[in-house]
Amino acid sequence: MKSLFLVLSLLSFFLFLCVLICAPYSGICEPINSNYVLLAAIGIHLGLLSIALYFLWSGSIKATFAKIGISKDLKSHIFYSLVGLLSLFLLLLVLGFFSSLLGFNDQERVSEKVSDLPFMLLVFAIVLAPLSEEFFFRAFLVPRFGVLISAFLFGIAHFTYGSIVEVLGAFVIGFLLGSIFKKSKSIVPCIIIHMTYNLISIIAIKFLV
Repeated sequence: MKSLFLVLSLLSFFLFLCVLICAPYSGICEPINSNYVLLAAIGIHLGLLSIALYFLWSGSIKATFAKIGISKDLKSHIFYSLVGLLSLFLLLLVLGFFSSLLGFNDQERVSEKVSDLPFMLLVFAIVLAPLSEEFFFRAFLVPRFGVLISAFLFGIAHFTYGSIVEVLGAFVIGFLLGSIFKKSKSIVPCIIIHMTYNLISIIAIKFLV
């Protein structure tokens, strides 16, 4: 199984490489260029997930799930998810207040980019991206490098939006999710929080902004 994850990580790298190489060209590259954002996202997130699973794999699905806290403990999952969501929105409110106060609130750049994304990519951002990112940044990175480094890398991974507030916000979210992962010993609340936050953010940008 580990060999499969290694192959998938290599495939994701070549997919992303093809997208980059094809970007300046048309003709034979047109099928790729017309879907380059979605294909690039698939390449990146397939890579994150397969790399994480390669190192997390413990011989069987059951053992691997147990290692990252995927269990039937519904009460614990709900508790940490609710606490995490409440803490998350409070922290982001504070960040938004101070960024506006200091005059560097550039969140409109994120809104502009998200508004232009195709429907399939929005679904991807709500359903699949949180899975790959939580497996990689929390389940894989946190036990090996700590919450702070994981949160820092998670923040840097969001620099493509061109927003300082987005990077800072991603750092705050990463730090909170990393802390919840360590406290709950489960990736499940982190995935629930991440999916819920992305869903609310996209709905707000698409329909309320």
